[in-house]
Amino acid sequence: MILTARFMPEFQVYIRDQLFDPSQFFTLGRPCKLNCNKDTETIIHNEPESENRVVGTVINHMACSKGHHWLYKKTIADVLESLVGAFIVDSGFKAAMAFLKWMGIHVNFDDSQVSKICIASKSFMSLSDYMDNTAVESSLGYKFLYKGFIVQAFVHPSFNKHTGGCYQRLEFLGDAVLDYLITSYLYSVYPKLKPGQLTDLRSVTVNNNSFAHVAVTRSFQKYLLSDSANLSEAIKKFVNFAQTSISEKNPLDGPTCPKVLGDLVESCVGAILIDTGFDLSHVWRIILTFFDPIMTFSSLYINPARQLRELCQSHNWDLEFSSSIKGPTFIVEMKVTGKKVLSVAHATHLSKKVAMRIAAREIYLDLKARGHRLKKGKSLEEVLKSSTKQQAKLLGFDETPINMVDLDLVRVEHMEIAEVSPAPRLYISKTDPVSKEPASVRTTDFRALDRNPKSPLEPLGKGSSASSEEYSSDMSSDMAGISQNGSAKSRVYEICASNYWNPPLFECCKEEGESHLKLFTFKVTFEIDEPTSTVVECFSKPRRKKKAAAEHAAEGALWYLKCQRSLEG
Repeated sequence: MILTARFMPEFQVYIRDQLFDPSQFFTLGRPCKLNCNKDTETIIHNEPESENRVVGTVINHMACSKGHHWLYKKTIADVLESLVGAFIVDSGFKAAMAFLKWMGIHVNFDDSQVSKICIASKSFMSLSDYMDNTAVESSLGYKFLYKGFIVQAFVHPSFNKHTGGCYQRLEFLGDAVLDYLITSYLYSVYPKLKPGQLTDLRSVTVNNNSFAHVAVTRSFQKYLLSDSANLSEAIKKFVNFAQTSISEKNPLDGPTCPKVLGDLVESCVGAILIDTGFDLSHVWRIILTFFDPIMTFSSLYINPARQLRELCQSHNWDLEFSSSIKGPTFIVEMKVTGKKVLSVAHATHLSKKVAMRIAAREIYLDLKARGHRLKKGKSLEEVLKSSTKQQAKLLGFDETPINMVDLDLVRVEHMEIAEVSPAPRLYISKTDPVSKEPASVRTTDFRALDRNPKSPLEPLGKGSSASSEEYSSDMSSDMAGISQNGSAKSRVYEICASNYWNPPLFECCKEEGESHLKLFTFKVTFEIDEPTSTVVECFSKPRRKKKAAAEHAAEGALWYLKCQRSLEG
């Protein structure tokens, strides 16, 4: 974010990180006559105090505010980040992205990019026999439109039965999404927590260990495609430990958490986000079910090393530790000394970090048992117990999701792979004019009637192999006075009215799919009154919206009217 200072060189003028100094105040119309630049800054300014300053070097982490006092670049970056947050909370994503664009940071993308990703995911369908897609969808609580994402989300880099690709790109996306969603949860549920407390709470939730327990709860490890025996053994040990009773285990005593388990949660979230057309609201509802047990914070685990360090700082105690290696094992000795206080602990573990946490935990519990507490403020556990939880809200999301159902109909430029959408189906029945009984029934694909297959949905009167004069002669009785503009549905109504036929009947004949992926199939029926009555029924392709389905069916009806001479022949 600090790079944005290049786009707004005067931005720091508005930032205040000091108390008001009258000597630095200049009334309107009387600006300071001193020009601050690299040549004069040493004369105008006092040398700023900084632990990072080295004599004879240029300070590259501070900048002048033009009011002739120094600002840390991190301060400028923090202000910019807070402005982005203000836009999100107050006005939503669109306003925040407009602000970023104004700052010179462009974050928009085209729908065609999502289409390319969806098409690329189909290459993973060759591995669908290795896993139960239905079981995965049931575990996630989501039904995928593009099934390739299911497989891709569980392909580990070690898997050798695939030409290329794994879950890592989806993991990269899901990591960012989870970070925002959990931040949104904590910000809305605990409005009175201080920024530092929110940061601590987020670090407790957004970490590989928490995600790994979610993966085990959802049995994600069963669907992992991997060819690493060591990884499989490590996952097995962790799963056995995670499934033991909480009262019977200590997080520090268990096996090392395999990173892959947390990665699976992130890759699944990334896959769902793309499959829903970047519908963050839908992902939010799923995530709430994922992390509901964790968000209760009933078994809040905070790094004991941090707890001990904060306790020592509160009482001005000295904290020392040393470590050594004996074979594959790390030996850590930790000691706290202070006025009338002495506590020492030793710990061994294959991981140095874990050994330090074990030793810190022993000392912290010892000091806590003696009655030592933080002198100022409450611990995070105490703050959470006394806090009133508010309703969780997804902050800022006001974007319109991409219509993923119609993505396969879009022809992406420079794309060699393309899908052809199924055409509406026609059912034509002819009735004997005397007995009124059906004489014949025929089913056809209206696209097959085209003399010019390159453009099966061109407007009436265009694209036919016959000349325009011939077409006009053939269809003059049906199409006289009909406008070539407007929707296909309105044109069908106009044709029926101009020829004194009964109005066409549009009806939704089929609904299918999950509630969030509902598809509608429409049918249009009309009767052509000739010596031999012809009843035409045309069914659309399943579409996400009823209006689009009705329009697709109407296009088939127009196609039949255009080619009816060929049908009769």
